[in-house]
Amino acid sequence: MPSPSPPTLSCLSFVSTVTWALECYSFERSFTGPFDLSGLPMPIVACGPGQEACLEAVTSMNTGYRNSLTLVKKGCSYGPGSGEMTSGGDSLPPDYTMVRRCQENLCNRQIESHDSIPNLSTAPDPPELSGTECWACVSTTAEGCELQNAHKIKCHGGQSVCFQGQGFLAIENFTKSVYMRTCQEPTCTFIGAATHWSDNYLKGTCCKGNLCNGISNVSKTVSSHAPSHLALPLLLIIPLLLGV
Repeated sequence: MPSPSPPTLSCLSFVSTVTWALECYSFERSFTGPFDLSGLPMPIVACGPGQEACLEAVTSMNTGYRNSLTLVKKGCSYGPGSGEMTSGGDSLPPDYTMVRRCQENLCNRQIESHDSIPNLSTAPDPPELSGTECWACVSTTAEGCELQNAHKIKCHGGQSVCFQGQGFLAIENFTKSVYMRTCQEPTCTFIGAATHWSDNYLKGTCCKGNLCNGISNVSKTVSSHAPSHLALPLLLIIPLLLGV
């Protein structure tokens, strides 16, 4: 019996070009309030050329009074880089970002609930109030942070002014607008933190006086109807056009 022939050069070159593709969970969503990913569908994707890591990241901005907007992202990623970050100094409202990268199949399943991030709504102990009352809300839309969706809060400690503003949260190419009302320090220092993995930004104004941060964020639309004093001439012209 003739011995089997050795693999041809073309077969060997085909085998050598077969590469192993990393698989990662893929997911991105925003949450207002605590999040829990258990039970949510979590698709699996094969990573492309150069994507050598699985990513999972969370970034959250909080009013400091139990209202939060959180972005969660999972997927394939380029390059290394992991860590966590909070805004430092007197910057308010509080925010937090955590990023994990790992190099094994389906390893990006560690960030699963709001328990993954620290409590950003810590009250003074013992309780201390400033005597100022403000509106509080956070939303991805202007309408979602209107007063009918906000609530009144009693400000903590040295937070003696009210804040109203807007900005965005971003993890890589996943971005959401944020609208917020809450209490603030008199210095009125906003968040403006950016790293190579996330970008959180907020701008706005502070005011003194109880519930002074109640201005509508929704743009007033100009009516397309003609003013009422033009109605009479138009009505007079119509019969002429109809030959009456």
